[in-house]
Amino acid sequence: MNPDTSRHRLGLLAITAISLFGALFARLWFLQGVEASTLEAKVTSNATRTVITPAPRGRILDRNGVVLVQNRESLVVAVDLQAYKRLDTDEQPKLLERLAATLSRGREPADAVTTKFLHDRLNDARFSPYRPIPVAEDITVDQEIYFREQAARFPAVLVEHQTVRDYPYKSLAAHVLGYVGALSEEEYAKHRADGGAKPYERSDEIGKSGVERSYEPFLRGTPGRRVYEVDRSNRVVREITSERVEPKQGDDVYLNLDLKVQYEAERALRGRLLAAQGGRNTAEAGGVVVLDPRDGSVRAMASYPTYDPSDLVGGIGQAQWSDLQGYEPGPDGTPVLDEDGDPVVAGPSKLLNRATAGGYPPASTFKLATAYAALKTGIITPQDTIADPGYYRFCDGDSGGCLKTNAGGAAHGSVNLQTALTVSSDVYFYRIGDIAWEGRSARGLSDDALQERIRDLGYGAKTGIDLPAEAPGLVPTPASEAEIAQALYDQNPAAYDNDPAKAEEAGRWRTGFEADLAIGQKVTATPLQTANAYASLANGGTLWTPHVVDRVTKANSPTVIQDIAPKAIRQIDWGDAQASLIAGFAGVVQPGGTAGSTFAGFPFASMPLAGKTGTAQTGEDAQGNEKPDNSLFVAWNLANPEWVASAMLEGAGAGAQAAAPAIRMI
Repeated sequence: MNPDTSRHRLGLLAITAISLFGALFARLWFLQGVEASTLEAKVTSNATRTVITPAPRGRILDRNGVVLVQNRESLVVAVDLQAYKRLDTDEQPKLLERLAATLSRGREPADAVTTKFLHDRLNDARFSPYRPIPVAEDITVDQEIYFREQAARFPAVLVEHQTVRDYPYKSLAAHVLGYVGALSEEEYAKHRADGGAKPYERSDEIGKSGVERSYEPFLRGTPGRRVYEVDRSNRVVREITSERVEPKQGDDVYLNLDLKVQYEAERALRGRLLAAQGGRNTAEAGGVVVLDPRDGSVRAMASYPTYDPSDLVGGIGQAQWSDLQGYEPGPDGTPVLDEDGDPVVAGPSKLLNRATAGGYPPASTFKLATAYAALKTGIITPQDTIADPGYYRFCDGDSGGCLKTNAGGAAHGSVNLQTALTVSSDVYFYRIGDIAWEGRSARGLSDDALQERIRDLGYGAKTGIDLPAEAPGLVPTPASEAEIAQALYDQNPAAYDNDPAKAEEAGRWRTGFEADLAIGQKVTATPLQTANAYASLANGGTLWTPHVVDRVTKANSPTVIQDIAPKAIRQIDWGDAQASLIAGFAGVVQPGGTAGSTFAGFPFASMPLAGKTGTAQTGEDAQGNEKPDNSLFVAWNLANPEWVASAMLEGAGAGAQAAAPAIRMI
């Protein structure tokens, strides 16, 4: 090898080395100069963990400032997962065994805390690994002292003070207030997608019913934040206190409810149900609403049977949940199923708000709507008089379809609109149904002319009240009846002998259907809808949207965030029939009226009243026996009307026997 060749090779080697070092220095410059901030952010992100800290919910108060829902401190046993994972692997199960045994002392075997529960809890993805995981709530002070004294035996176990929901009046107004419960996966996914200033963690609670649910965006507090520095094993090194954000309590919600009126409504409802029990009457459930007809605000709303929202704080067992729903619980607490796979009903649901979600035949309380529709379609005038012999004949023969009678077959003689309301003449309203159907062509009326005007008063549609799970009720029409029959045929053709003509005939509207509708027997409505319809007569013609909330304020402050202004649905033109209608209803509570005996001795001089009884037939049971009637009554004060009250008591008998006494008590 000659010297020139050696120098050439060394030159190539030098060029290669310089090129490699140049590329290395260029990359180093790029990382340190151009991407320094990006890489720094990534390093910081990988070295910190943000933990959301829960905030107390806002309070719920009545119209006078009485606190109905608040927060209280609860002693909670929790496990520090970071400290737990630092324990030796053979010590971890021993700790869980000691903890389970200690927490189970004094409990029934069915309520004992198991090591499996503790293990599953610590591995539950809903809980942040950087926040102590609660395993027992509402422990006693003695238990707190024990855990603190025995801290050496319970490493990683903490006793914390946490805020939980508190309902100081227990079951009072439970269906209006609602309850809170653990966030479901569906709810978590929805709120995570929505984002917002109040983010949810999987372990959070959320309003499940009532005002707690409807006003969740206000009641929920704004969560705080703590940022921790962690090592490569995700163990906490320190908290970065400069980034700490303290949680803020939720807003306060003021209701239109008056606690004193609410108490009386619940007392009257329960008392009259108990008094009505016996004989054929079951009288196990019912609902009451008290509205202010001037703006639709709810002064009281009661439903029975009821429950204590406090019992649901922190979660409940499956057996208790089945009981609340009215199902028969099996050995494992889940509902027993019948041969069709449906839960076996053991009693009325305690969670159902019958005032807003219970659909019942309104019976004779519906005669206001029928009268209004008949007046608007020209079927009657207030002055029209007919003879009421105690029965109405639709066709030849004495079958139920051809001959319908008043309650008890009572004959009322010559009646006009006013008298028909006072004595509750079914014959008067059967005639309206007959004319509305059989005479529709001659009068130029549509097939559902009566129903169209009935809906003006809010029947067959949700009122829009600011509570969840409201039922719209039902005002059937010839078209809807045909649709139901067709749907039943499609589902089970054999029920109609596989003959579509039979299904069509079964769904054909008849005069008797229209007559039953006219006396409120083929319709369903809620106590709230009935109260709201009568409120539009009491106030002179405004159908309001009922509302339970008056305003929302900042936490513990009079500063108003949102004022819930009254909202009119529509105006009702009662025309020159208003006086006759009011006089007819005023006569109901006087001697000779259907509730005259119930209101004997009432101080009418200081509080003149008007009202309407209703006695709804409820069909037959599985054995073919007639079920007990539902009792209904609606009333209002005539002088400067400030309230309208509506009551429905299931299986309690005649309207004057149970519902009317309940309203008198209120």
